[in-house]
Amino acid sequence: MSEEPQGAAPEESGWHRLHPATPLLRGGIVGVAIAGFLVVQFRDFIVTALVGSAVGQQPHEDPLVRWLAANTWPAIGILVALLAAIVGLGWLSWRLHAYRVTDELVEEREGVLWRRHRRGRLDRVQGVDVVRPLVPRLFGLARLEISMAGSDGRIRLSYLASERADALRAEILTAASARRRRQAPATAPTAAAAPARGLADRISARANELLAPELDQTVAPESLVEMHPGRLVGATALRLGHVLVLVLAGVVVAAVTRPFLLIVLIPVVIGIYGLAGREVIRSLRYSIASTPDGIRVGFGLLSTANETLPPGRVHAIELQQPLLWRPFGWWRVRINRAASPGRDGAAGQSGATLLPVGTAEEVRRVVGLILPDWTEPADFTTSPVRGRWIRWWSWRRNGFALDARTVAIRRGRLWRRLTLVPLARVQSVAVEDGPLTRAMRLARVDVHTVAGVVRAHVGALDAGDAVAMWCDVEHRTLGAMA
Repeated sequence: MSEEPQGAAPEESGWHRLHPATPLLRGGIVGVAIAGFLVVQFRDFIVTALVGSAVGQQPHEDPLVRWLAANTWPAIGILVALLAAIVGLGWLSWRLHAYRVTDELVEEREGVLWRRHRRGRLDRVQGVDVVRPLVPRLFGLARLEISMAGSDGRIRLSYLASERADALRAEILTAASARRRRQAPATAPTAAAAPARGLADRISARANELLAPELDQTVAPESLVEMHPGRLVGATALRLGHVLVLVLAGVVVAAVTRPFLLIVLIPVVIGIYGLAGREVIRSLRYSIASTPDGIRVGFGLLSTANETLPPGRVHAIELQQPLLWRPFGWWRVRINRAASPGRDGAAGQSGATLLPVGTAEEVRRVVGLILPDWTEPADFTTSPVRGRWIRWWSWRRNGFALDARTVAIRRGRLWRRLTLVPLARVQSVAVEDGPLTRAMRLARVDVHTVAGVVRAHVGALDAGDAVAMWCDVEHRTLGAMA
């Protein structure tokens, strides 16, 4: 991704502007807030100006209000000029904000006083998301987010018509995958087509968009995972259950002994329940499927998002099973990819969570989308008996396994984790030992990938097994990259 100043006009070949309603949606909320503030601040003046003479109210004592009362028309003129300047600046900003997709790059340029031109190479595209916040969604608009490899590799196009956003995503993914398009390049909807649609047709189209599933049925007819609301609510409650129990216990104790502490604890309880509710709502209508352009993930109830991961862009996978999920056989899947670490989608869904909660069979299907040739190893090289002094509960489970394409790391007894790293995505591997572990002839191995929530490491290994793992991973990684 690169940025540089430039001053070319948007009408050049291949450049397109955003939807004309973009300035309204971007600045409309701010405008409403400013108008509300002004109404609250000058409500007495407004009431006096409208009905003051009829009820015999005295002139207001505030100097500013008195000046406004004496110079009503000049004040109105200033307000109109200010509104015109804001509208003109918004229109100019929209006019100068453009994008284009070429055979090698996706480009965006914007700015009125400070111009910015961003370029991202298509071969570094890590994902293309179509996000539909609630208010733009009502108008049939969406935001297109293009994730590039790098700490600041992100292009946001807010807002496009939903149909144009979907077509542009397909165009970018197809170009990024270096495949010839099977259809003509998608173009923006023509202006002449809009007037032909009546009000009833527009309302019907918006209703269909609100109720339609997040997966495009033409390219992904069936989701691999069916997300049951009951399972989602139960999993969220169990995952946060220990926190809720501790906080509620603190509330009870505070109510009995120190009632004034409730002022601090009650907002904490509200915040935790709000977080849990937000996680449930953003994971409703979850769907995941394989498409010709990559893995398509959809989620969200009010504000929705639809992410597409191109093939080969996942650098590490982690399967998690909290202790309270174990009786139900539930797991969660998280990933690392070469985009901004820990970013969040517009619907609030963390970009690192590929599957919020699923059964073991569903997890196998999801992992199969990323690693189709991977099978669960029958044997793991685990920690020796002397490793139990460092891993009291998990030394029997703590270990690793290798095949021709993947390194698998298993750890945790209470909170189980299984980490999978494609050998072609390994950046480096290291063996570490400290004074205590060296005396016990133990060591730790770290398999390094791109920065993210998944960390591939295993400790309390026999020193000989750790060195053998290090050599084997290094040798197989070079072979996988060849």
